Amino acid sequence: MARRSYRLRDGEAVRKGIMRIARGRIDHAVDELQGRSGSSSEEAVHEARKDMKKLRALVRLMRDEIGDDVYRRENAYFRDAGRELSGLRDADVMLATLEELGRGYPEEVGDEVSGPLRQALEAHKIRTSAGARGQASEQVVEMLTTARKRVGRWPLQHDGFEAVGRGLERVYRRGRRALRAARTEPTTENLHEWRKRVKDLWYHLTILRDTWRPVMDALGDEAHRASELMGQEHDLAVLLEWAEQRAPDSAAAIAGPVTRRRAELRAEAFALGARLYADKPGAFKRRLERWWDAAAESAERAATGG
Repeated sequence: MARRSYRLRDGEAVRKGIMRIARGRIDHAVDELQGRSGSSSEEAVHEARKDMKKLRALVRLMRDEIGDDVYRRENAYFRDAGRELSGLRDADVMLATLEELGRGYPEEVGDEVSGPLRQALEAHKIRTSAGARGQASEQVVEMLTTARKRVGRWPLQHDGFEAVGRGLERVYRRGRRALRAARTEPTTENLHEWRKRVKDLWYHLTILRDTWRPVMDALGDEAHRASELMGQEHDLAVLLEWAEQRAPDSAAAIAGPVTRRRAELRAEAFALGARLYADKPGAFKRRLERWWDAAAESAERAATGG
């Protein structure tokens, strides 16, 4: 639905658009969790978790506008809602990650190696999801219903680039720092932190898509690709860590392929990141502000017939 689109529409007042985007993500998550979307239960959880991430990216973008107190409250609230669903998703992700690893390294991760680990993961999925999926979904729906009522009270004041500029600059700066840390010391923690920041960048570029669609779409696609690569990298790290704790023989068998694949994914993502974060934060903000102003001027000329 257009009213749920995760972007500010051409010529839309920022205050109105931000509230519409927030309510749209909440409504979409509720529809998923209440079975009104046609998704499977696993897909519904996945979609709702994505909505929580998009909502957190939105409040990060608007932090200076809504203030630190509201930001911290809403960010923690949507984080906690996502965590309620995370355990239901972990086993699904690990099973899919193992299957993908087997396709990439069939000689090293054949059925003899992957079979016992797959059985352990499937048993884990049954244990963690039995009776929990519906309960968690109900709890999150209740949380989101409460959060939706607060959106109209967010203290949004400005309708121009001023409303989003400082948030863009801050998040871009954090992304540059996180990329530098991940390249210097590629620990699982540093890599995951950069993954979160580049995903924020992708979401913010999506929100601002109408400032210059061809360029913003291209930038957004690159940020999306980098976040997807780092997501796969993180999923492999989680799979190996889980196997080391619960299926050490299987962990030893997949450790080599996992290590090599993670290195490949990092190299590709870092190459994208070097281009995405080539600007200094202030220059990045000014560039997007010029595009914003040009789009606003064009919309005004179109509206007045000039």
